[in-house]
Amino acid sequence: MAPEAPKQYAFATFKGTKLVNGSTVEMPGAGVGQFIIGHRFGALNDKPLYNLFGIDVAQIRFEYSYNPVSWLNLGLGRSSGSKTYDGFTKIRLLRQSTGGTGFNSPVSVVWYSSMTLTTVPFTDGFDHFFTDRLAYAHQLMIARKLSDKVSLQVAPTLVHFNLVPLASDRNDQLGLGLSGRYKLTQRMALTAETMLRQTPFAGTHMPLSIGLDLETGGHVFQFHVTNARSMADPQWMMQTPGSWANGDLFLGFNISRVFTHVKPKELR
Repeated sequence: MAPEAPKQYAFATFKGTKLVNGSTVEMPGAGVGQFIIGHRFGALNDKPLYNLFGIDVAQIRFEYSYNPVSWLNLGLGRSSGSKTYDGFTKIRLLRQSTGGTGFNSPVSVVWYSSMTLTTVPFTDGFDHFFTDRLAYAHQLMIARKLSDKVSLQVAPTLVHFNLVPLASDRNDQLGLGLSGRYKLTQRMALTAETMLRQTPFAGTHMPLSIGLDLETGGHVFQFHVTNARSMADPQWMMQTPGSWANGDLFLGFNISRVFTHVKPKELR
């Protein structure tokens, strides 16, 4: 009798831990950290020649995360939009696998949670608590690598705002994140993401982003066009004022770099 093939896990369902603004089921390896710089330029339709198609008006985000073990990711970030600080965690629950003995999961499942703190001054003339600045996002990310070229992810989402614009607005907002990747070459892929929302705030629109991933060794470059300029989770998910129909589009990019802090045992 031939020996049974070992269990094989899905690898590189997506090229990065982020697709555009949203997270993916991907994580760095155990003992590995990752630094991401995100840029969003100004709107293409806002004085395009004067602002050089938004290049003169940019927002930036820095993020660093670390995996103490293979299934846990912890990170901190800072976005210039609304002077926002955030902390987040990702926990791998299942990983898509085939072969071997025992249970094989048809999908990869990761739990994601983040908390944001905005630090811009309030301008409404009222006294505010510190907690009014806090918002939270929770996602159950479910992804499947359908083939070497195609990967899809759905993410049931709950966002909670401690403070909402109007008394009629809900503090808890439900959404469904949809993400996809189509691999063009070994190092290049087309990407897209959106967030379907149940009870959107007045004056906001569904975020929609289209991108191109380029992998070069330890770096991943992600170029995209989006109507969501903010990069902090609750803001891009539920508070996007721009509209594709109105031409409120922003060019942007993410650059990520990984750092090995603890070498695997077999390489020590």
